[in-house]
This record gives sequence, structure tokens and C-alpha cells, in this order.
Amino acid sequence: DPGPGGEGSWTEPDMEEAQRLVRRSGTAGSRVVVKIPTFFPKLSEAQARLLGDYMIELLDDLGYVGSVELVADFDDFYGPELEFDMVVDAWFSDYPAASNFITNRFTCDTSYHPSAGFCDPHVDAMIDRATRMQIDDPAAAGALWAEIDRAIVDQAPYVWLVNPIAVEFVSERVGNYQYSQQWGSLLDQMWVR
Repeated sequence: DPGPGGEGSWTEPDMEEAQRLVRRSGTAGSRVVVKIPTFFPKLSEAQARLLGDYMIELLDDLGYVGSVELVADFDDFYGPELEFDMVVDAWFSDYPAASNFITNRFTCDTSYHPSAGFCDPHVDAMIDRATRMQIDDPAAAGALWAEIDRAIVDQAPYVWLVNPIAVEFVSERVGNYQYSQQWGSLLDQMWVR
């Protein structure tokens, strides 16, 4: 229910309320280190630094003392030894299914780091139930996956920073254009006149 009094659409963050919550939590003034990987193909080191500057400013505005550590090594970032306050991470689906975004990151027994550490047995039970329902009743499973998503979001183990949307343009001469949520443009299906 975003917006004033739960009415309307979300318009902007309420920094005063966020600062009040930080003070009330007793964590104001704490040092928060944000670890940002520099090995993502679409995130250059310069972009990582800009993102880091933004995160430091945001944390400082909230009442924390922010700093950034750039991590260049894939194995160091995704290893179980990684200790962090916050990380910037990314996930692209292997195939377009709710389970592909949830089961590998938000179960008690996940080994995927840095997500490991989130554990809610109630959420795990819901995931198990949705997985079993998927074959016999995909519509009911879809509703349950949405409920699972809300249960996870309410606990905020992740804060979504960006959700890219693909936009593609093709010439009038292109025929049989098809787009896959998994693979993007299906070039082998197109023809050009």
C-alpha cells in the first residue's frame, strides 16, 4: 500500500521516516561496508565506483557511516568466507520461473553466497509446497510463489536496486521476430527481406 495512508502509487522515499527508524533501531552511526564486485560483465570498475559513491551518500543520509570495498575476484565474492554488511549482487534467470529466483537464494540450505544466511522455515515449507504443486496445479502454484515472494520481500534480505527491461528495435524488413525471456532475440528464427 504505497503512498500516503496506503492510497495511490509510490512517489518517493520518506527519508525522515527512514532516519527515524534507523535511530530507533539503535544502529545510527554504525559503520556499513558495501562490497561491490567488479567482475560483472555489464558493470565496469568506473560504474562500480559511481554506484559505491551513491551507496555511501545514501548510507550517510540514513545515519550510518558508509564505505565501499570493490571485490575483483569471483571466487572471493561468492565464497562462503565472504563477510559483509551489504553487497551488490545480480541474478539473471536460467529460465523464466518464480522458483528460479527463489529456491537457490532464499532457502535455509542454500549454498549460494552471498545469499546464504537467509533462513525462514515457514518460507522453506511454502517453497516445498509450491514445488510439489507446480506439476499438478501450476495456477495454484503461481499464486503460492507470489505469496512466497511477498513473505521474502517483507523481511528485506535483498533490496532491489535495478530491474532491467530489454527494448529492441527491428527494421520493417525483419520478419518472424521472436523474443525469449531466457535468451533474448531468437536470431535463428528471424528473416530479412
